[in-house]
Amino acid sequence: MINRLWKIDKKDIEKQSVFWNMMSSGLNSIVSMLLLWVVTLVNGVSDAGVFSLGFSTSQMMLTIGNYGMRNYQATDIKNKYSMRIYLASRIVTNFIMMLSVFAFVKIEGYFVEKAVITILLCLLKVTDAFDDVYGGHYQKQGRLDISGKVMSLRIVAYVIAFCASLLLSHNLIIGCLGAIVISSLVLWGVVTSTKDVIVLEKPRFDWKKIFSLLVECFPLCVSAFLLIYMGNAPKYAIDTYLSLNDQAYYTYLFMPCFVTNLFVGFALQPLLVKLSKSWLHKEYRNFLKLCGLIFLGAVVMATFIVVLGGAIGCQVLSIVFGVQLIQYRNVLIVLLIGGAFFAFAVIEQVVLTVMRRQIYLLIGFVIASITAFFISKPLVEIFELLGAGYAYTVSAGVLFLVLAIMIFVFLIRERKRNGCLD
Repeated sequence: MINRLWKIDKKDIEKQSVFWNMMSSGLNSIVSMLLLWVVTLVNGVSDAGVFSLGFSTSQMMLTIGNYGMRNYQATDIKNKYSMRIYLASRIVTNFIMMLSVFAFVKIEGYFVEKAVITILLCLLKVTDAFDDVYGGHYQKQGRLDISGKVMSLRIVAYVIAFCASLLLSHNLIIGCLGAIVISSLVLWGVVTSTKDVIVLEKPRFDWKKIFSLLVECFPLCVSAFLLIYMGNAPKYAIDTYLSLNDQAYYTYLFMPCFVTNLFVGFALQPLLVKLSKSWLHKEYRNFLKLCGLIFLGAVVMATFIVVLGGAIGCQVLSIVFGVQLIQYRNVLIVLLIGGAFFAFAVIEQVVLTVMRRQIYLLIGFVIASITAFFISKPLVEIFELLGAGYAYTVSAGVLFLVLAIMIFVFLIRERKRNGCLD
């Protein structure tokens, strides 16, 4: 029965690709908020603080598992690497990710329950990482709709499993285990069912090619890791100076920051291949037009979100999570501005990747991460949650500015090399 999801008319593929990309991106963006809401209602604010920090860490570790490879894979127009190599490399990167998680919780000195929850949430992200590599394969074959459907089905399934397990046990560890089992089974079952419409390959451990791919994508991996670290640095500072309740409050306020980024995801994925082809075929005017449309849409969306969030954001969040957040209105506004800068930087990251200048991303992310590292703890110690908001927004603003300068410089160089940008 599920096979019917994949067999659609060619004329409907593009329309369904847009819809299912929006659906999966939306679900992926709200899943942390939804799970945190359930944890707050069932287990209380203190457990929500533990869960939110663990989930944030798992998001950061996922960047090692994904290795920043999705955009590179989807834009590998010349098929430099086969799906078998991408799949084998994903096994390697996930193994490295889990080793990193164990090292992280050991270094941080987490108490047993906090460490186990963090490790389990990272194990759940392993299924995200494999979903991602298959999603890149489907997208490259012109079936972004399948990618969106697979992700949507898996997320809905594991969210239900987590909620049911938590409601029955009131235990975060059992809730995480339930989500891992269901996410793994659904991913395997759904991906297997697509074999009639998309050729599925087994991993091939050609270590020379795997190493070459990992070297090429290393800047993307480090950049993605530092991008998430930049957002997590204030949370680790809160973990040092403030309470688990404050950690939960900050996460509640942080949730709307990704709405602009959600819009960017909607716009970018369907246009990613077009951007790549425009750049590859030196159709620079069309390339700049696409980039301009995406940025303009992001600016309009960001402005709307900041204004609306400042007006009613805290009231809505207070109702949703059942805690009083009105006194943190200034924190929310600062975070929403930071979220806008973050979304703009994500667009710049994709643009530089399409231009195959991903190595230079490291400069921007290192500068922004160093900024976050040095300012987060002092600002949180002095201004508490507002200081965490300042740290995030300043870091995101620094990243946006550095990447913008880089894109401008590379476009000028390209114009000089080719005589024009037409």
